[in-house]
Amino acid sequence: MAKSAKRVRAFPAVVRNLTPKILSAYKQILTFQFLGTMILAVAFSTWLLIAHFVGSEVPVLVVVVLLGILGAFFSALTRLYKVDEAGAALISPTVEHLGGRYLLMYSFVPPVIGAIAAVVLYLIFLAKLVEGGLFPNISCVAGNCETIQDMMHSYLPATPPDFGKVMVWSFVAGFSERLVPDLLQTLVVRQGKESKK
Repeated sequence: MAKSAKRVRAFPAVVRNLTPKILSAYKQILTFQFLGTMILAVAFSTWLLIAHFVGSEVPVLVVVVLLGILGAFFSALTRLYKVDEAGAALISPTVEHLGGRYLLMYSFVPPVIGAIAAVVLYLIFLAKLVEGGLFPNISCVAGNCETIQDMMHSYLPATPPDFGKVMVWSFVAGFSERLVPDLLQTLVVRQGKESKK
């Protein structure tokens, strides 16, 4: 009896204070995000395999979006996995009052943000606002590349390593919630300094 009491005291206060409703919301969010991750990973892998064997080209922007979503799911699941740490903090008393439909929407906010962040980061690379060995070189591979449609079809990573960098950075953009907002803030500050010169 004394051992179990010690074990309960060893848990952080945030876990001991979880109400059944909050725990239920936690379980639902974990289920939604786990299933979402599995479905996306299987669908994405299957699509890439089919495209490989059929010989069709996979649109880079679609890969960017999917990897951003996957990165965000991965990040959310790693936080939720540690219920005694950050995961429990994610499930606030406010969440316990959300109904099933809103809880589902709440669960899918990180992937939507991840998709947007990955696309914005890809556009930053495309515009060459950040450059260097860690970042992909994206250039026009065919035609004049003067329209948005040309940009979507003909502006591509220049080499296979650049494709790899695009894929890794897309995943990271989804995984790290602060990466793209911080980068945008840095670019705005840099632009402000340059315009004052």
